[in-house]
Amino acid sequence: MKRLLALLITGFLFTFGAINVHNAFLLIDYRATSNDEKVDMIIENGDFGLEIAKKLEAAGVVKTAKAFYRAALSQKRSQSIPPGVHRIDIRISANSAIDQLLDKKRNRGVISFIEGLRTYEILDILNNSELLEGKFSGEIFPDPLFKTKNLEGFLFPAQYAFAPNTTVDEAVLQMLARFKISAQSSGLVNGVDGFSPYELLIIASIAQAEGDREDYAKIARVIFNRLEINMPLQMNSTIDYAEKKRGNIRMSYKQLELNSKYNTYRYRGLTPTPIGSPGEAAMEAAVNPAKGDWLYFITVKPKDTRFTSSYSEFSKWVIEFRKNEDAGLFK
Repeated sequence: MKRLLALLITGFLFTFGAINVHNAFLLIDYRATSNDEKVDMIIENGDFGLEIAKKLEAAGVVKTAKAFYRAALSQKRSQSIPPGVHRIDIRISANSAIDQLLDKKRNRGVISFIEGLRTYEILDILNNSELLEGKFSGEIFPDPLFKTKNLEGFLFPAQYAFAPNTTVDEAVLQMLARFKISAQSSGLVNGVDGFSPYELLIIASIAQAEGDREDYAKIARVIFNRLEINMPLQMNSTIDYAEKKRGNIRMSYKQLELNSKYNTYRYRGLTPTPIGSPGEAAMEAAVNPAKGDWLYFITVKPKDTRFTSSYSEFSKWVIEFRKNEDAGLFK
């Protein structure tokens, strides 16, 4: 009798334990890996594990946010889930949800804009996107703080997740809102040393166009130093902007005579507007330029940009640059 009772108790404890394991692990997650029914899941910039988990549960993709969150924490790949409008199956396991969120073919709502793009290039992308509705109205302008209605420089370059039925005008407003965040965090909105926020934005855009990230602060200093002594900026990127071209390493005499306020060889001072959309790093460089007396800089070869206050030293580097260009190092 005692042996039978012991067996019954053991069986009860085993069953109770199995139920607990089932409740703790199986009941919080679906087992299916796919489903014919689908839903559009919007993952926004800045969404992290817990936010994504809650959205997935609310949309019926996963059984519980807890199941997805646990799975995401245990898999480093989940950190690479991109923003966008994801076409995801409903009632699937947490691991399957991660698989589908990482499937680029299911992501149909992300548009990326690289740093330095110009307004007409950005609007062309927006107006021709199948993800957005309508066309740009032309009735949206920058913050009055900048005292301009020209959008050049204000459409912040980043990756955007636009929800279904978003209009082009709404997309532009999102880009302006994102610009405001970086303009504030970089300190650009406050101006510096007598330069207005708009002038700093112009400087940031030129630095963005002229060099690599590691050189932005030095290029900004060259611009400030030249402005201080009323020396022409003589930046090739500003002529490129006027001619709607890119990447001209060497300018022809005809180009240097171009009658445009964006020709900084012919006209002194800053250009009338920014010459593209700078990223936050370029904005920070305009607000906090490097310390130095440089007046000249040149990229002698890829990843080798040099700065000097000596024209004779600069002239020697120009000869070196031309040799490297002839050797095809810039192709």
